[in-house]
Amino acid sequence: MLYLKLLPVIFFPVLFWVIPHPEGISAQTWEIVGIYLAMLCGLVLRPFTDAVIMLIILGFASLVIEPGPLFAGFGSPMVWFIISAFIICKAFVITGLGKRIAYLLLQRYGKNTLTLGYLMMITDTVLAPATGSNMSRSGGITFPIFRNIAEALGSKPDSGSRKIGAYLTILMYVVSMGTSSLFLTGMATNSITVSLANEIMGVNLEWMVWFKAAIVPAGIVLLAAPWILYKLYAPELKTITNVNEIATKGLQELGPLKREEKLLMVFFVLGIIGWMTGSVTGIAFIPVGLAFLACLLLFGVLSWNDVVSEKSAWQTFVWYGAFYGCAVALSKGGFYVYLVEVIKTWLDLSQLSEISALGVLVFISLAVRYFFVSNSAFVVSFYPVLFTLGMTTQAHPMYVALSLAFSAGYGALLTHYGNGAGVFTFSSGYVPQKTFWLLGTIMVLINVLVYFLVGIPYWKMIGI
Repeated sequence: MLYLKLLPVIFFPVLFWVIPHPEGISAQTWEIVGIYLAMLCGLVLRPFTDAVIMLIILGFASLVIEPGPLFAGFGSPMVWFIISAFIICKAFVITGLGKRIAYLLLQRYGKNTLTLGYLMMITDTVLAPATGSNMSRSGGITFPIFRNIAEALGSKPDSGSRKIGAYLTILMYVVSMGTSSLFLTGMATNSITVSLANEIMGVNLEWMVWFKAAIVPAGIVLLAAPWILYKLYAPELKTITNVNEIATKGLQELGPLKREEKLLMVFFVLGIIGWMTGSVTGIAFIPVGLAFLACLLLFGVLSWNDVVSEKSAWQTFVWYGAFYGCAVALSKGGFYVYLVEVIKTWLDLSQLSEISALGVLVFISLAVRYFFVSNSAFVVSFYPVLFTLGMTTQAHPMYVALSLAFSAGYGALLTHYGNGAGVFTFSSGYVPQKTFWLLGTIMVLINVLVYFLVGIPYWKMIGI
């Protein structure tokens, strides 16, 4: 089985080594296309883990072509920013600040199940701007707290799941993808989308531009989601009596506010201000994120051991750094311009209106989601094609970038494996797969309607 999975990884580099390169494309760029396809096959088929297969491909590829372009991605500030986002998220777990915020909200406002759903949404929203791994945020901070509440109320996966636990579980996934779309820094995949949009279409998506574009459509979905799922998948338990006791116990276990938590709060606020005022200060969101991490290290909120122990961050660094390096090399080599001309001969979207073209692009992005088990792998492998296709339409490049960026988030709801947060919540066992997929698909359709009927007109109105 391993060797069958490796065959495409070997086949494409050899194929593009043998096939003559087309006019206007250098031999090296053409060979990098084969390496890029090998990386895509490695991410989809996974003969080894993502990072390992990338190192294997890079190692052998560097024997036959100039290694500089292959490894250039590891020096990209965007790649280092993604690492920072993962590690900053860990600070909220290690210090206990994420749990403290949730328990304080719970103690004050947790009176009934619907309110509890909104509290979970608010907690995840508060944490989202500075926690770039939505799986770590939702799966490591928010969901465990609310699952403990469900179990304390007698709602467990094997007994009484519909009492409250099932509702909170599916809502957590919907909320996680909603908060991931609300902030550029809410999910690592967003940074990947931004970097590809800039490289391929020349679109510069700053933190505040993203937030302005998302606040209305993503805000509507987030505000409506607890109520919609409360109606579609109603919990049996409507009123909660001992939630104050649960919150108080949780706060007692955390103890008094620690020095590290206080410092993290200060840097968290400064980070948000830095991201929001980037257009005024001239400091982009990437340096702000890197400085955020630097402060956590400088003041001892995190240690070097905390940094190196965040394996998911370094795995992402390896596989995305490799993929991004190839994407940049292909862009500089004129491959995407060449691809546009090829696509035009097979699929002509140039005659469609802007809305129709955007609809086709989003539909394609959603249709292929069932074939990907990683949100980031989906974006990094498929969005170069969609962005290139978008360049052949009448749609404004910024609207192409935004529409696909947001669909990368809510599109994950189609399956339970579309994002790490989905894997984590589904594996709790509260919601059957058929129901999980059905409710997720309904929420995707709601997102599509909101973004197209409200989002795009809103972007035009505010001049994005």
